[in-house]
Amino acid sequence: MAQEILAFGAPRTEEMTKTAIGVVGAGVTGVVEGVIVKMAPQLGALEVPFTWATLLGVPAVGIAGALFSRGMISDLMQGVAAGGAAIAAFTLPAMLIPDMFSRKTQRLTAEQRALLAAGGGDVKLLAAGALDAAQRAQAGAARSMLEF
Repeated sequence: MAQEILAFGAPRTEEMTKTAIGVVGAGVTGVVEGVIVKMAPQLGALEVPFTWATLLGVPAVGIAGALFSRGMISDLMQGVAAGGAAIAAFTLPAMLIPDMFSRKTQRLTAEQRALLAAGGGDVKLLAAGALDAAQRAQAGAARSMLEF
């Protein structure tokens, strides 16, 4: 009997369980790894090693767990590997090539710096974050309206 190349059929309990466990593993991994990567800048000098270890270690643990186990644990580890790889694929390009993916800061030319220096008291320096104060105020008003 020839083997089907492409076949469609209703999923059995085994396929649905495998898929559900993999999705749960990927989701939990994404949340936990996202929190760890977001929290890493607060670690100071440990930020870079902690971030790299998390981004590369979580998929490696997931792959090893999927390859060296069977059953539901293997399905869960496949989800961990998929979630870890997704977070790494999302985060690593911005870390490796920051100039391409980050905001560009404007550099002042020598003439512009001279004009600013000559302005003396005419130049008002804004506090950090003052440019987006209106947006923050709108967001705060929207949050306070939702809270009773």
